[in-house]
Amino acid sequence: MLRIPILILLINILLFGQYTSPYPQLEEDEKSPDPQMDLYYSRSLMEENEIILEGTIDPDEYRVGPGDVFAFNMLSADGIFTYNLKISPTGEILIPVIGTVFVDQLTLNEAISAVKDRTYRQYQDASIHLALVTLRKFKVLVTGPVDYPGFIVVNPLTRVSDIFLKVNDDPVLNSISARNIRIKRGNELLHADLVKYYMFGDASLNPTVQQGDVIQMAIVREEVGIYGGVQLSDQYEYVQNETLEDLISLAGGLTVNADPTNIEITRFTNDTDRVVIKVESYLDVGRTILQPADHVIIRMKKDYKRQDIVTLKGEVKYPGKYAIDAGLTTIGEIISRAGGLSLRADKTKISVNNQAISQLLDVELERILLIPNEDRSDTEKAYMKARSRILKGQIISASDVYTQTILSFPLQRDDEVNIPPLQEYVEVLGAVLHPGRYPLIDGYDFNNYIKNAGGLTQTATRKKFLIKNSTGQRIPLKPGVRIENGDVIFIAEKLEYNRWERFKDIMTIGGQMAAIIIVIQNAVGK
Repeated sequence: MLRIPILILLINILLFGQYTSPYPQLEEDEKSPDPQMDLYYSRSLMEENEIILEGTIDPDEYRVGPGDVFAFNMLSADGIFTYNLKISPTGEILIPVIGTVFVDQLTLNEAISAVKDRTYRQYQDASIHLALVTLRKFKVLVTGPVDYPGFIVVNPLTRVSDIFLKVNDDPVLNSISARNIRIKRGNELLHADLVKYYMFGDASLNPTVQQGDVIQMAIVREEVGIYGGVQLSDQYEYVQNETLEDLISLAGGLTVNADPTNIEITRFTNDTDRVVIKVESYLDVGRTILQPADHVIIRMKKDYKRQDIVTLKGEVKYPGKYAIDAGLTTIGEIISRAGGLSLRADKTKISVNNQAISQLLDVELERILLIPNEDRSDTEKAYMKARSRILKGQIISASDVYTQTILSFPLQRDDEVNIPPLQEYVEVLGAVLHPGRYPLIDGYDFNNYIKNAGGLTQTATRKKFLIKNSTGQRIPLKPGVRIENGDVIFIAEKLEYNRWERFKDIMTIGGQMAAIIIVIQNAVGK
């Protein structure tokens, strides 16, 4: 009599003991004759069906259903039996010889216990092992103004965020709500808030889907704004019953200079009228429920640990950024704090610039630029010339006396002080035999430098100028004019021209003048 049950078990092993791959297989006549194509197709199928886990499955949370596959192993006195058991569409597992066990919607641990309990009824002394090896796939319905509504294939570990990205090409452009997603699960209505989920990582705000779920998506309808002393000032989608504390957390929390006792909410009482609500205690933010279109401003302490910084560059012993008392600390004091001037510093030169000031609009210059050049007055042209010599907010000195004056000037926030290296030279340009750079020599006047440059050429004119290095100002050269480091001596040259062309121009002008005289005489004679 013992042979009959053993024979039945062998038949069941042959019928049910084969491993069922979760991936589709090609029929023999459908296979490509090309082995490379077979390999490519096989990989594509595996990638398409592969389920990437975000972590180990919790057997007390995971609920089994039709399509899940278990590996069943039993060691008994009758032998070792191994099966792949797939939950049927009706929610049952068929165990060869033993029978069926209903497991649909049980947790994984509950399903394993149910199978073991059913098996132990017939094999009390058996050792039974059961493991989930393949996850099922099923469809859920996605509704709303998304790019791809309808049924979508998912698995038990698919989260709402996965579906959100799959059914929307550009959710931001299409204003698809990411904070008010509803999941209809039987008679229960769940909510997903993906913005909060990504901000805080709370998995309850991005639940996994279940078979039969309906995911309802919508357009963003209402917003609230929060500005001032938060990390991420912006407009945020309104969520019913959200508190001011929730919104502050969503906006990254308070900044270090925020004043939590000085919060103001502007709220509409109807379509047009508004009221201002003061929140003067931070204990109240958790009790303050927001309303659609609320505008929240959290005051910031502007002077909170403020540092006024200036930058010291060039030939000082310790260049860098220094904190100052704006309007009080002088340029000379900050240079002393930086260890004083270096050995290579040019003590006669200093420049102070301020990027914040230089970026301010020069209203007068903008006005003049709107006027055609031929219509500009001499004063307007002079202003443009003066502005071209120096940037807005800049001070430059190349004089011993003026540099000492500048050292007493107070510094402003974001000032940049630069001490250039000492390079003593004078440039001689124009109608000299050897134009170029020449060393600055104490006591030399312009004639000495012209002589050093080889003297004047035959094309030299009487027009001689000194161009000051500090301002770009052009000064006529006269005896006694002081020449300083970096100045330029310029001797204008006679311009070459074609004599025949010049003669023709003179004759043309002469003819025009003669014609005008004749016209005038005729008019007077009449």
